[in-house]
Amino acid sequence: MTRTRFTIAVILQSFGVLRKNKRLTDAAFELQLMQDGEELLGAFCWPKVEEIEELSMEYWNLRRMEREEKGLIDKLNEAEETLRRAQESRAKLIDQSKDIGQEFIQKREDLFDVIESLNTERDEIMTEATAIKRKHSALKMKSEVLREEGKVDKEKLDQCRVDLRDLKEQFADSKKKLSSLDTEIEIEEERLAQLQKKIEKKMAGSKGATTESFSFISRANRDITDYRAELGVLNEAQSLVFREIGRFLNLNAKREDCRKATKGHRGLSEQTRLLYQSIQWNRNLVARTSH
Repeated sequence: MTRTRFTIAVILQSFGVLRKNKRLTDAAFELQLMQDGEELLGAFCWPKVEEIEELSMEYWNLRRMEREEKGLIDKLNEAEETLRRAQESRAKLIDQSKDIGQEFIQKREDLFDVIESLNTERDEIMTEATAIKRKHSALKMKSEVLREEGKVDKEKLDQCRVDLRDLKEQFADSKKKLSSLDTEIEIEEERLAQLQKKIEKKMAGSKGATTESFSFISRANRDITDYRAELGVLNEAQSLVFREIGRFLNLNAKREDCRKATKGHRGLSEQTRLLYQSIQWNRNLVARTSH
């Protein structure tokens, strides 16, 4: 909404044309756009906010997160490389073992399929657990905000408590399933190791390579899942801080230090500022209909 449209809307309201629902809808839509814009603004500009006192904590927090992110990405790349090498080794071993009894080979392949299936199930549960954790954090924040606003909505707070309790139970259930799956995987890997020993007796000089390939694939798969989950949680935390920084830069767009920080992204800064202004105008129009 522009200043001209706001003026026209005020005039129309004086003649009884209220359009309250439209104002609420427009404000909600623009709020989402503004928050997305603020998050982008924070992501682009955070390296330049070190000298802004009010954003010092956010800046150093993101510096720490950036270091953690790099470490996790390095570990993830290493695990993916380990998996690639182990899979190549496995393919070579399959070719080398054509002369071994077919019964042993089939058993080994069946066990490997079971372990892969268990790892896939573990990945799915880990993904669900991460999503539950994010929902739990969001609900806790919602509960805190409702209390901070002073106008306590008992119904909403009670629902938050119920939802938080349910999520906590779901997370505990996921942890039990993960523990059970880890035990199953260990049992199957031990069976695979015992079978491998029998196979190795028939394959001179291949003990080290065979042991590595099958155990590394399982371990690398689990590491990859864990590192991706950790990265997801870290990126969510980064997004929240980006939004806080972008919000501050938006609300203080005319300050010299903020203008300096947003240099090179003035178009995005101006768009978020205009959206904020439009939201305020829409809210003012809604407030006028309540009098």
